[in-house]
Amino acid sequence: VAKPLGGGLPLGAALLSENIAGCFPDGMHGTTFGGGALACRVALEFLSVLDDVLPHVREIGEELRVGLERLKERHSIITEVRSKGMMFGIQLSVPGQPIVLAALERGLVVNCTHDTVLRLLPPLILSHEEVEEALRILDESLA
Repeated sequence: VAKPLGGGLPLGAALLSENIAGCFPDGMHGTTFGGGALACRVALEFLSVLDDVLPHVREIGEELRVGLERLKERHSIITEVRSKGMMFGIQLSVPGQPIVLAALERGLVVNCTHDTVLRLLPPLILSHEEVEEALRILDESLA
């Protein structure tokens, strides 16, 4: 949860249930980026506009997910598309690093985890035009 809260500034954050939080005695869990004044102020500002931002996040996240599912139909090396909000994992049947490099050459930053998973973590303010461009670049890179 720290990425959107910090708005690009270094911030650490975690959400825990009461049951899990009870496993950490006071002072036993720390973080390098846990409490800088500026980053915390940015987090408070983000929380104040969150209700206004969420409809866009849901809409644009669904648009991107549908587009990724279409790419799965076009490219047999995609075996699964996973998503949660604006976090996406594209499971491949081949190593993903060449695709990462091809996308980067075309101006799209993606990450490869576990050797065969492309990870996309776009900003919450992603536009419809940027979704189209990202899907086009991924399509070319997967080809």
